[in-house]
Amino acid sequence: MNREQQSFVQLLRKRLGDYLNCLSNRQNMSLQERLTCLSQLAATHERLFEYKKALIYYKQILEISTHWQLKDWQENALYHLGDCQRHLSNFHQSIDYFVRLEELARETGNRVLQIAAFWGQGTSYQNLGQYQYALKCFQNQLALSCEMEESGWQKSALGSLANVHQFLGDTQTALNYEQKALNLAQRKGDEKAEGDSWANLAGIYIQMRSWQTAKDCSDRALSIAYKYQNQDLMMISLHSLGQIHKSLDHYALAQGYFTEALAISQQIGEKRVRSAILQGLSDICSQTNQLNQAIAYNSQSWEICREIGNQFGEAAALSRMAITYHKLRDTQAALDCYHQALIILEAIGAKQSQQSVYFSVGSIYYQIQQYSQALEYLNTALSIAQELNNHSEQAKIFLALAAIYQKNQMKNIAIKHYQRAYELYKSIGDENHALQMLQTMKKLNIEPQT
Repeated sequence: MNREQQSFVQLLRKRLGDYLNCLSNRQNMSLQERLTCLSQLAATHERLFEYKKALIYYKQILEISTHWQLKDWQENALYHLGDCQRHLSNFHQSIDYFVRLEELARETGNRVLQIAAFWGQGTSYQNLGQYQYALKCFQNQLALSCEMEESGWQKSALGSLANVHQFLGDTQTALNYEQKALNLAQRKGDEKAEGDSWANLAGIYIQMRSWQTAKDCSDRALSIAYKYQNQDLMMISLHSLGQIHKSLDHYALAQGYFTEALAISQQIGEKRVRSAILQGLSDICSQTNQLNQAIAYNSQSWEICREIGNQFGEAAALSRMAITYHKLRDTQAALDCYHQALIILEAIGAKQSQQSVYFSVGSIYYQIQQYSQALEYLNTALSIAQELNNHSEQAKIFLALAAIYQKNQMKNIAIKHYQRAYELYKSIGDENHALQMLQTMKKLNIEPQT
């Protein structure tokens, strides 16, 4: 924390003291003055990231305003209670408050707060991995914000829809939504919202393995985060840069970015991103042969995800533990973790991740020469990759299937699968893999069909 930030925190602490002194004289205060003082206390604790303390005062506001039928104060309290619970990763409680806000806002005709209620519900459903519920909420948010010409909420809905489609493996739809969000932010001159879009675009390009584009987006987001001292955006951007450098095998750089992001997540009490950062650190340890430390990081991540109800994160942690156990030659532990991950991924409908795990399990069964199980899992992975229209994954799976058929003396079927892998690698411009396929086919006296 720099000197300017320390001075700001000291100022907020002083204000807390002033508000508490004011509240101590409540017998001389009007009802409105008391509610205002409680609101100032709660808001100041929020600015200090002290969400549990903020909850205490917002609950008092809700109790008083409900008793006196002050619906504008009730709405304000319900919104902030939902948002504080979201920050604390208490997503079920957050949804409860935002549902109550939606009902009250319908009654009072406050359509802007209806939009906010849809956003709050959608965000918590997304964090719980309940993506279909999240999509419905964000679609409602988008429709109402367009109708009301609320550009900020419209941009938020577009970004959220992009994020959910990204988790579901539909990267092109995600990219379309996020590009619309960025264009809207730029038209409105909203640089803070633009920063969020650059960060979201970075995440999509990371998933698409477009590393340089992802880095450019992350750098832009981080620059805006520093300009406005937006710690959430700093944490997300640093995490993205860690992911990019990890994927490029720049492990020292990646570890530095992850460590900085982890420190911010601990400072602001953000658990969802912290679990992902821990998974990134575990990947680095796994790649640098620090396997026990990798499992330790993943165990921390898994515990956080279970605590906050983040099913997608839980599945990701299990998958990473499986990879590490496989490296430690503990095949059964690896398969157990993968099977637990699959149960979760199928329940939440995360298709791209399902496909990846099915491929990994099929590969393990191939290595231990259990070919019927290998074929079952790899064919399921292929079906999902075809559903997602992911040509690079299809090519990889066709190649694995061809190897199994060749191993089992089923040459004609193997030839068809090698041919299909070759065609797919050519279609996506992967000349290196296409050349390897061509050499393999020539060894089998196969001429590629054109």
